[in-house]
Amino acid sequence: MLNVGQKLLLSRFLTRMGDQAWDFAVPVTVAILFPDQLSLVAAIFLSTKAGIVLFQPKVASFIDRWSRWRTAVAGVTVQLLSVILIAWSMQLLVRQPEMASAGTELSAFSVFLLVVVTACSITSTLGSGVMDIAVGQDWLPLVIDKPQLSVVNSRMKRIDLLTEVFAPVIAGILLSLELNSILLSGFMLVAFWNVCSFIPELILLRSVFISSAELKTQSVLVSKERTGLVFAGILSGWREFFAHPVALSMVAYSCLWFSVLSPHGVLLTSFLKGSWKVSEPMLGIFRAAGAVFGLTATFLFPLIRRRIGLTRATALFIQCQAVAVVLALVFFFAGSLNGAAFLLMVLFSRIGLYGFSIGEGEIRQLNLADGMRGKISGVATALNSVATLFIFALGSFLPSHEQFFVLVIASVCAVVIGSVLFQLWTRRAATGMEATQPEQ
Repeated sequence: MLNVGQKLLLSRFLTRMGDQAWDFAVPVTVAILFPDQLSLVAAIFLSTKAGIVLFQPKVASFIDRWSRWRTAVAGVTVQLLSVILIAWSMQLLVRQPEMASAGTELSAFSVFLLVVVTACSITSTLGSGVMDIAVGQDWLPLVIDKPQLSVVNSRMKRIDLLTEVFAPVIAGILLSLELNSILLSGFMLVAFWNVCSFIPELILLRSVFISSAELKTQSVLVSKERTGLVFAGILSGWREFFAHPVALSMVAYSCLWFSVLSPHGVLLTSFLKGSWKVSEPMLGIFRAAGAVFGLTATFLFPLIRRRIGLTRATALFIQCQAVAVVLALVFFFAGSLNGAAFLLMVLFSRIGLYGFSIGEGEIRQLNLADGMRGKISGVATALNSVATLFIFALGSFLPSHEQFFVLVIASVCAVVIGSVLFQLWTRRAATGMEATQPEQ
């Protein structure tokens, strides 16, 4: 019989496997259908990120006003309908006459179908974000004892890393399948996988909800925002975010998203392949190694947290990341002979990143009150997307490999700034806040 923590972990595994596979399958399938129009993939990606920035704070605020079970059902339903609509649109798109010959101008109906795919990608990501915030930030602090919270958070992050590695591999295998008379058969199998995963996910969450009296108690946020304009609610969310005592800690985490120093990052991968001529197998090994180093942090953080407390452990990990990326910068400018050292420092920086991510998440869990977790966490998610958009925008203005050093410098500066901001937060945090008290 599974306990509450195990049910939440299994639910996380199911939703993450589906999300990671789907996030991989959609752009790859669009690229397959339109091999000479990579801008379509970029447009879907950027539109999705822009949608998160604009609407995630407003959408996540429903977590604070609806019953917890109603929020979970809504989040899963939005994802389910989005997957079905995207799969249906792709099937219609591949059957259009102009798809049979390359270079043919798209019909108005094909453009409409691509708009539907983009819109549903946005809603699917918003639904996934609502579930991440609802379960990770709202449910966990209520159903898991505080001494075990760090352990469960580390296991959640471990699941995220494992699914990030294995889900795209499985999805890639499925995408390569071509069944007789079924167009996009591999893509449809990934869609079917997603649809099937939503049912056990809801069953597990329902079981947790029924067994927990705390989850059934909902502090309803009464606000004029319920009947106000959408963008007024969005602005309200941003104002409340920056006014919150824990905001500086979340801003510090967002700084870490303004970075190209990621083993699975598109920009770094492009540079390594185009400028340093790193082979595809080595790129795959480098990406897998990044996940392994990240997994290391999920084992180290609970141990260090027990010894020196939450805030000091979290600060230690972001300091380690800052040191690692500064050393990476040194080796980067030392020349291609030190390329292996540069990549090794990038890998070591993942330990600091994921350790800090676990600690910052727990600080948020302990210090965001009922009725505020959804809105504040939604803004934090949007801020992370803003940082990602900015680093891609900077990359678009510096397209040549010879200019990549500017992105590396900017990334290192962002991590160092994040480390400084977190140190400022630890000094300014009120002495009564749980996050500032070492664990006994």
